[in-house]
Amino acid sequence: MRRMSRAAGALKTALGRRGSIRSKILAGFTVILVGMLSINLLVIGLSHHFLGEYHILAERVISANKLIPTVRDDVSLDAYYLVAGRRTLETTQLFHHMEEIRQGLYLLKQENNSENGRIQLQIATRTFGTLQRYCQKLGQEIDADVSLELQNVTLEQIRDVSALVYNQIEEYIYLELLWGESIDQMLQTGFQLLLLGDLAFLLMRINRTINDPIQALVENTRRLAEGDFDALMEDAGENEVTILNKSFNRMAAKLQRLMEKVEEDTRTQEQLELRLLQEQINPHFLYNTLEIIVWLAESGDKEQVIQVVQSLSRFFRVVLSKGRAVVSLQEELSCIQSYLYIQKVRYADILNYEIQAEPEALDCRIQKLSLQPLVENALYHGIEKKRGGGTIRVCADVKDGCLVVQVADDGCGMTPEKLEEVQREVAGDLGQISEGGFGLPNIQKRIQLAYGADYGIHVSSRLGCGTRVTLQIPAKS
Repeated sequence: MRRMSRAAGALKTALGRRGSIRSKILAGFTVILVGMLSINLLVIGLSHHFLGEYHILAERVISANKLIPTVRDDVSLDAYYLVAGRRTLETTQLFHHMEEIRQGLYLLKQENNSENGRIQLQIATRTFGTLQRYCQKLGQEIDADVSLELQNVTLEQIRDVSALVYNQIEEYIYLELLWGESIDQMLQTGFQLLLLGDLAFLLMRINRTINDPIQALVENTRRLAEGDFDALMEDAGENEVTILNKSFNRMAAKLQRLMEKVEEDTRTQEQLELRLLQEQINPHFLYNTLEIIVWLAESGDKEQVIQVVQSLSRFFRVVLSKGRAVVSLQEELSCIQSYLYIQKVRYADILNYEIQAEPEALDCRIQKLSLQPLVENALYHGIEKKRGGGTIRVCADVKDGCLVVQVADDGCGMTPEKLEEVQREVAGDLGQISEGGFGLPNIQKRIQLAYGADYGIHVSSRLGCGTRVTLQIPAKS
């Protein structure tokens, strides 16, 4: 009995000791678990914070990008319209654009910008204040009807300062993207801490569900910075990382649309400049026509006065054409007919002309005032410089799906060297608009912007025999 009692006591003591070790193990496990949980919660909290910062950063970059077309294009264009008289102080959008920029800069300054971004915004805001003063000055000059020369000086100042504001906003975007890269680094550091503090199972799972998407996000961010807008993140569920992925995808899509808008705006701007050139009819032609009318009226030739006035009216009816940029060939030839009739009255002794067009060509569409500059060149550079006068011939036909129009003269022609120079200018850089209004390079640029590089004009000439300019565009009715 004693032996059994002693054995029971020994077993009880052993059990008590075993329970004590278990408690210590459980306590240690609890401490480790609480520590790991604390680290995880801390890291998750920091990650959530940085993810929020990254999302807000993307919104700031997108907001800044929205200001770029207004600052770079709209302000200068509306200021030009004011000076050119195409808009008035009541109809101009200039001051509306200025308010948009001011409001946009103000909202950006309210955001939690990086230190460098905040400083850059302050610089851009001060420069924008200068731009505002110049715009107000331009409005005051127009209201006071000061000289066009002074208005043009202020217009150039507006263009220069708006370009400076545009560059400063682009610098702000660059600085914010740099800050975004540092956020990426912070995110990676946080997740590495989480990986080091967790168990092997958690390590593999977190690496699969969090670290890999972050690495993909960083890689896609680099691709996006290099201009690859197809860098999109795959949707893998609902968590903080996938929320950031969706934000990244939205930002990439918005940036792509913005880039397409910038390209479209650039193309539209070029077409607008060409349309402005298109509308700048040589004022000497109008002055000379009015002098002809006065001369005919003084000589008592009433019938001739009526015909000249009617021709001038038909000419400007096509030129204005209710704001249309494209007219039928028949309308364009009517414009040429009116123009040449008026010039025939002026150059009665030296100018003859012929206009022929096949019936299927008359309904084809053509950019307004595509032929008038060619006819004008033929008159002033061909017929007028030739002793004894000459003839201008305009012929139109449809060949192989193309509208082909030839403007030929039997004037003085060009030397081979001069012809080569003209052909080189016509085939020059399409990104440049040459000075001189209706020059052949500008006509070439208009055609190729509208129809592509396969179309345009070709110049041939022989000294003493004349010059032929052939225009070719798609035959569209």
